[in-house]
Amino acid sequence: MTLQPALCLALGLIGLAACSAPQSAHAPAPASTETALQGTWRSVDDAKSMMTIRDTTVTESYLGEEPSVSTLTSVADCNELAPDPAGPSFTFEDEAVGVRCFTLLEATGDYISYSYAARGNTLAFNRVPD
Repeated sequence: MTLQPALCLALGLIGLAACSAPQSAHAPAPASTETALQGTWRSVDDAKSMMTIRDTTVTESYLGEEPSVSTLTSVADCNELAPDPAGPSFTFEDEAVGVRCFTLLEATGDYISYSYAARGNTLAFNRVPD
């Protein structure tokens, strides 16, 4: 018994589709930079240095000093500073210091590290439970 070529092709495609791994209709979107930064953080290098980010308000404090408050904005990069909610870079802006730009290097949920564009140094923080 011989099968017609069209029938062979149809059976082959059905078999291929049945053996393929199911594909998700929507791949999970990565967390935004602003979402990854939310919370209270303690510097890895200096336990007296703390930072709290709630929505777009950043409060940086150092034990014994007045806290500074700045505004968080996600940007595409530190050269253009164009706002971009999905951008890997972000700025802290306040009246006293102006605009500081950083690029997020790592965000694991309990740990963040980012590079300060003006100096190139890396700042790292561990999450402090709320």
